[in-house]
Amino acid sequence: MYAATVNGQRLTFEVIGVWRRNMIMQDRETGTLWQQATGEALYGPLKGRQLELIGGEQTSWHDWVTRHPETAVSLEPPQPPRGLLSFSQIEFLLDTFTSRYKTPGLSPNDTRLPAHEEIGGLALNGAARAYPLSLMQMLGEVRDTLGGIPIVVRYDALNGRLSAYLQDENGRADTAHPLPIQRQFWLGWSEFHPQTTIFTTPIEDKS
Repeated sequence: MYAATVNGQRLTFEVIGVWRRNMIMQDRETGTLWQQATGEALYGPLKGRQLELIGGEQTSWHDWVTRHPETAVSLEPPQPPRGLLSFSQIEFLLDTFTSRYKTPGLSPNDTRLPAHEEIGGLALNGAARAYPLSLMQMLGEVRDTLGGIPIVVRYDALNGRLSAYLQDENGRADTAHPLPIQRQFWLGWSEFHPQTTIFTTPIEDKS
């Protein structure tokens, strides 16, 4: 998830296609095209600008509203604007297309994991690592070091929620400092992070 303000201007985004195994967005205000995976402006008046990554999480509605009871809910209008698909139609097309097909990329296919293996991707201090959800489902929580920074990665199987945090001085998750872990298919993560490593076994806890 990215901040929607660039140079003091608030932008409104809509999905217009897929490129490099990832979604392409266009803002209505300037017509600039943006790569969803990186937040980079690819073409248009804002080319070269970078959206600010602010994180986000995917979880169940029950889990979210329990932790955030004052949440405001954004509802899709009954009818989309003329000429545009509804959110549910876009979601269906993206889910159907991206889960079955591999669009071309600029990086070679990375076969270390299946193309549509779901992972949590984290990039810190120039280092990138993928945490396979199939492994996280078994482990629940792992301590790791990425880019020289001690971190904790958690997976709540009940609500399907993946999260990452800095470690505090006691080696525990510092929930006041969440990290922007990205949940996506392996083929998308490896396209934009070709030097990524893959987390395979938990680091032994000697405390």
